[in-house]
Amino acid sequence: MSTARAARGLLLIGAFAALVSRAGAQDPRASLRLDAPSKAALAAVIDSARAQGLPTEPLTEKIYEGLGKGADGPRIVAAVRMLVQDMTNAQRALGTVASSDEIKAAASAVHAGVPAVELGKMKKRSGLRRSLTLPFTVVADMVSRGVPVGTAVDAVRSLVGAGAKDKDINEFQRNVKEDIQQGASPAAAAETRAKTAGGTKPDGELDR
Repeated sequence: MSTARAARGLLLIGAFAALVSRAGAQDPRASLRLDAPSKAALAAVIDSARAQGLPTEPLTEKIYEGLGKGADGPRIVAAVRMLVQDMTNAQRALGTVASSDEIKAAASAVHAGVPAVELGKMKKRSGLRRSLTLPFTVVADMVSRGVPVGTAVDAVRSLVGAGAKDKDINEFQRNVKEDIQQGASPAAAAETRAKTAGGTKPDGELDR
């Protein structure tokens, strides 16, 4: 192992120690859950993610989330590895023009069951005109609420294609959530709101 790599490993483990200390301030048991092998495994995972050009902040957030929920070291390592895989799939689909925030949001959508290739198509069509962080986040949220994947992708893609602003997409998300809470089927709520949001209409079904 090179001196530089060893130094990076020590820095990462030091960062985990600070992370655990912060969690321990809220729950003293947290400092006992991240064992030495798990710390080493997490350091290696984050080092590898950084080498791939993936954002590492979501990984440390996932570690802290796991500690806060009382998960043990092996479960946290598994969750972080899964997140790296989701971000890797998202990065491959979105390409080099994607920002760290877009990769993070796309990873959430991929984890929810959205094919990365569909997110890549959406990014390609939008080009550099706008960030798709919010649209990807909304797709993930809708799928988590029971909206079929194809319907969720079609709805958000139609809004993006029609030039909807972030405020319009936020309003669309809020309206779909309220419709579902009031008893509408998730699919019907998304389809209906997509047709009326900002005066836009869906631009076609999910490519298969």
